[in-house]
Amino acid sequence: MLLFATLALVSAQETPLRIDPRLLAQAAEVWGVVASDDNPVWPGWNAAETPLLFYFPGEQEVLVNHPRPPASFRPYAGPIAIDGWDIRVHDGETLFTLDGQNTTRTVAGVQTLVVADTLSNKRPTWRMLLSDPEAELGLDVLSSDPYGQMGTIAHEAFHAFQTRWSEGKTASETLLLHYPVLDVENEVGVALEARALADALAPGTAAELEAAALRWLAVRKDRRARLPAEAIAYEDGTEFNEGLATYVEYALSYALEGREPGPGMAWVRGFRGFGDLAFVRERLVEDMRAFLSGERVVNDDPYGTAPVRYRLYYSGMAIGALLDELDPEWKERIMEPETTLTGLVEEALAPTAAMLDEALAAMEEHPDRAALVAEKTRLRAEGRRIAEEKVQAILSGANGLVTIDYSALGAPPAAWGYTPFGLTPVDDDRVIYGMVPVSARFDDGSAFRQSAVSPVLHDASARTVRFQLAGPLEANAAPSEGVVADEVLELPGATLHLRKARLTRSGSGLNVELLES
Repeated sequence: MLLFATLALVSAQETPLRIDPRLLAQAAEVWGVVASDDNPVWPGWNAAETPLLFYFPGEQEVLVNHPRPPASFRPYAGPIAIDGWDIRVHDGETLFTLDGQNTTRTVAGVQTLVVADTLSNKRPTWRMLLSDPEAELGLDVLSSDPYGQMGTIAHEAFHAFQTRWSEGKTASETLLLHYPVLDVENEVGVALEARALADALAPGTAAELEAAALRWLAVRKDRRARLPAEAIAYEDGTEFNEGLATYVEYALSYALEGREPGPGMAWVRGFRGFGDLAFVRERLVEDMRAFLSGERVVNDDPYGTAPVRYRLYYSGMAIGALLDELDPEWKERIMEPETTLTGLVEEALAPTAAMLDEALAAMEEHPDRAALVAEKTRLRAEGRRIAEEKVQAILSGANGLVTIDYSALGAPPAAWGYTPFGLTPVDDDRVIYGMVPVSARFDDGSAFRQSAVSPVLHDASARTVRFQLAGPLEANAAPSEGVVADEVLELPGATLHLRKARLTRSGSGLNVELLES
């Protein structure tokens, strides 16, 4: 049983929590399900081995059950107590400086679940909405959903368990560069998959579920016949990694049903107990349909790679839920090196070619298909226009353009630091990296690292990397022209480490030609 102390005034000797204490209560409910040897969500997963880190950027971190807590964390002394939890607190500088980083990270040598404070998770949305005077700031926007928050905690905790099987199964984000973003037939196919998956997960008979699953499989196989191998590998790998973690959110709702919540949950806004949680699953299935159809997008960006990546969270979830009905042993099988979610469904259904042809023909006649083709055609044209506008904004910005020419090195940058949610493919040669400060290291060891967000244009054909500075180059601080070696340039919003390069000024900008050492 989870035990919570009653709330009391914090004394001078106690440690005030700057992290939302209700977040700890929600995590305790999740741990009550997944931190045991008989975990009903995923056999063999005992989350008791995973420490938890809650944080608010630059304010406070709360570390729970870490076997070797860093010395900077002091034991928590206060009114909140959870049975079996060792709670430690660190104020000031935090491991994560960005909002909303719900992830896993090695802390003092131990893989640790990281959860952002409820306000930290909401702050990026609020910033965007507050710039719009007509934005609706209702309760659903301003507050956090406790069921969604518990799902996020379980999602990220599963990643810590999943890492032991991740080698060779989790997709490299570089494969996104090979994905045909905004391809009309592919986007229509994904949207039709969503409709078949939603049909399969709706209440009905086993025969109706299998028929809908067959329609989904037929559309997927037909769609993937036109995809490059790298794009298929990206889908399979991301459905394994993020899709299974989202499936854990779905399965958690079943595991929580009927449980008696701890008293701390009584203080959580919007919590209505653990009775019938079908509404949680219905919401996840609706999210799946909306994100795969393109009706809803992440980061308010329908044109780049963000929608591609994020929809795989939900397609993987839905396929997992489908396999619960088709193959009870699927959770053990999916951890095998070459096994994919799609492959498991095909194996369970064992369809003939004629069955697949018939199912595909039915989906080709789907009443939504014509409207989907028209919408995806419009989106492709609009996306191309937006991408070119982004290119021109980089090339003609007012602060000063940095151009790094690496053609003398031959090889493209050896490593990039970016978010896959911020990629905008322009054409086969050009891609824009955005949304976060970007970094790259070149083959000779030269590198750049941004300290401020400024979209970066990489042209693989021209062998150039370009971005606008965060501010103008002051004349007295501008680098000298000529050849430099082992030079570090501190520019507005970016630092350049140059092994050997030729510098030339171009108006308010700077050209950097990397040279062989």
